[in-house]
Amino acid sequence: MIIKTGLVFALSATMSFGFFIPNMDFSLDSDSDNIDLNYERVNKEQVVINMREQKMYNDSKSSEKMHFFAAWEHCVNMDYLGYTNWRVPTKDELKNLLELSRPKVKSKHAFENVKKELYWSSTKEQHESAWFVDFDLGRYSTAKYTEKYRVMCVRNLQR
Repeated sequence: MIIKTGLVFALSATMSFGFFIPNMDFSLDSDSDNIDLNYERVNKEQVVINMREQKMYNDSKSSEKMHFFAAWEHCVNMDYLGYTNWRVPTKDELKNLLELSRPKVKSKHAFENVKKELYWSSTKEQHESAWFVDFDLGRYSTAKYTEKYRVMCVRNLQR
């Protein structure tokens, strides 16, 4: 009982005087912590390779905003570095590019050209909609095919 009373008193005091504590970040994460080292940037080619999943992401520049089917066509018709097997990433592939454990939502550290905007995934949903991932707020949801978002293309590496 004495310990419980002491804890309640300590918490009450902390809460009532909390406004005197300067704005401090108590998180254990610094900007360089919790980054996924499986993602490597190849600057010359402007691609990011996920070594664990054996995938190559185009990171040369962000695409224009386009509706879902235009995004699909953009990747399928892309011929970059002599590869023609590009595609729109799945919802899970895009979600894996977010580093939500860092102090601010960011894309994996290896990416340089991902904008803080919405990107189409190839994962379709009911009623003429597909999933997107938000690289600004770290959320994901569905939208009608007619919405205009950016697209990032990916390809599987050949073994």
